[in-house]
Amino acid sequence: MRSKKAFTGIQATAAGVALFCILAAATPMTAQTMVSGSRDEELLHQLLNSYTRSIDTLDLTLADRIWSHAPEVSFIHPRGTEKGFDQIIKNFYKATMGTFSERELLLENPVVHVYGDSAWSEMTWTFHATVKDGGPKITTTGRETQLYHKEDGVWKIVHIHYSGPPVTGKLKGF
Repeated sequence: MRSKKAFTGIQATAAGVALFCILAAATPMTAQTMVSGSRDEELLHQLLNSYTRSIDTLDLTLADRIWSHAPEVSFIHPRGTEKGFDQIIKNFYKATMGTFSERELLLENPVVHVYGDSAWSEMTWTFHATVKDGGPKITTTGRETQLYHKEDGVWKIVHIHYSGPPVTGKLKGF
């Protein structure tokens, strides 16, 4: 079932992400948000596992359950910026992930931060895939941040931003 409820006060844009960080930092932490291994952290790790499964199996029904359907949701990835759930399904899941006959997304050491009804995670990842029709096997790596919001008591993804690994070395990455 698609939720039409928009997440309040957070828009998944560059300004929205900055606002989210400011509001999160200014929000007093409750005992639950300070305790490592809280129920919300556990639920968010389950959501991360569901996200990974939605990519690995190209399960659009699962994607429908884990993503918010608020108009502000967004996904920034190397092939584009998707605005709204329909674009995420069409351009990321179907067009990008649909390029591959096999997919394996490995999230490495995701860290979850909970602030009331908002949260985020940060991690690195490795993605193994095989291009359809006898194409090559590929492996890519990168970094990712995901933002979440509780809608009717259920955690939903509202924004993902991923990028390649850090560029290091003298005068690199500027």
